[in-house]
Amino acid sequence: MKEIIRRLTVKPFAVVGHRGAGGELPENTLEAFERGISAGADVVECDVRETADGELVIVHDPDFKRVAGINAKVKELTLKEIKERIRIAGTEPVPTLREVLETVNGRCGLFVEIKEPETTEKVVETVNSVLEETDWIGLISFYPEALKRVKEIDRKLTTGLIYSRPPGGIVTAKEIGAEIVLPRWPLATEKAVKFAHRLKEMVVAWLIDDERSFERALRNGVDAMATNFPSWLVEKRREVRSSPV
Repeated sequence: MKEIIRRLTVKPFAVVGHRGAGGELPENTLEAFERGISAGADVVECDVRETADGELVIVHDPDFKRVAGINAKVKELTLKEIKERIRIAGTEPVPTLREVLETVNGRCGLFVEIKEPETTEKVVETVNSVLEETDWIGLISFYPEALKRVKEIDRKLTTGLIYSRPPGGIVTAKEIGAEIVLPRWPLATEKAVKFAHRLKEMVVAWLIDDERSFERALRNGVDAMATNFPSWLVEKRREVRSSPV
């Protein structure tokens, strides 16, 4: 069993730190990934985009307005300019994909979300050049074509399809060889989870940031829950484990 899949088999559910620990510290920063790891997340997740000079950096939005207050697009700045000018939440530098890979380094699993399908080959090349072992990595995306391309380049890499609208993506994920589906939590119904499991797909529901979504995901039997608050969700898992059956 691949390490990333093994990490998703933790019972009663695995915890995925969304953007590291995006609700606890500035998102997609090395500080946030360290928090997710120290909190006890089984997997942390990051988003990757390409700079003007072809480097891969970790940022969710296509620009830095929300996270840094600077109205500049990622693809219009060089890595040097980003490192010099941009501070997430005013304090934290923007990491590169290489820096995140080296920071996490198998201490927990890592999901790398491909935000731009055209960067897929470069993402795979970076992962394989930085790491000797890649079985703790999962490449995920909303774009089936990106995940299909990952498998064409390197079938050993684990992939996961993200989706947020009906009818969902379980069948599509199976067709493109993805081992994981990542539905927005209202779509992770009991029926959908059972269907995914019949097709040998792991189910990661997002975002589980409150009691309502948590109770629904727990009841429906998802394999893992992605959250901005891994410290909170790890504690919820302790409570579930200690509660009488």
